Amino acid sequence: MVGAEDRWDALALSWTRLAHADIGLLAKDSGAAVEGQHSLRLRLIDRECIVDVGSRRVVWATGAGTELGRHLQILTLHYLLGSGKAQLANRLVSFRDLEGGAMYYAAFKARSIDLLVREFGGRPDQLRHVGDAIRAERVETSGIGMRISFFPKLPITVHLWPGDDEVPASANLLFDASAASILQTEDLSVAAGVLVRRLVELAGK
Repeated sequence: MVGAEDRWDALALSWTRLAHADIGLLAKDSGAAVEGQHSLRLRLIDRECIVDVGSRRVVWATGAGTELGRHLQILTLHYLLGSGKAQLANRLVSFRDLEGGAMYYAAFKARSIDLLVREFGGRPDQLRHVGDAIRAERVETSGIGMRISFFPKLPITVHLWPGDDEVPASANLLFDASAASILQTEDLSVAAGVLVRRLVELAGK
């Protein structure tokens, strides 16, 4: 479990590394857009955030400059630092396939799979509706499947198989094989949890 002090150190270190980066190159590598001399505009699921390297702030593009939560700020900076020349492999891998995936699997499952089943297992059409609303790419599956860009170069594929009287609902989240070259496994676990919580939030609107 990462403590508050560790999160602060991780955030400070990421800002220090970004301070020496070329904004234009960061934008090109990450799929972001240059927003002023020291800032980037980056899509995050269905919203956009502004990464201001000069002031060391990450805020939502809409909402009066509300800052992202610290864990999401760290994730965003890690993505910018790690996206580099990564290209989609168009090959899906499970969380367990990632380095150290077995170690973090319990946290990953609780953050994402269990929550997805709990919230949408009995109302699969609601998940499909949310996916369509955020223009997720539908994926052929025996249940409900959609490919969602968490960041421009970090797609996550969501699968949900609704249950019935005999078989309980189940779910899974898969990553493009390139994800491991962009973010560490623990970061990918966090990203999956953030994605599912956002889907739940949108379903409640």
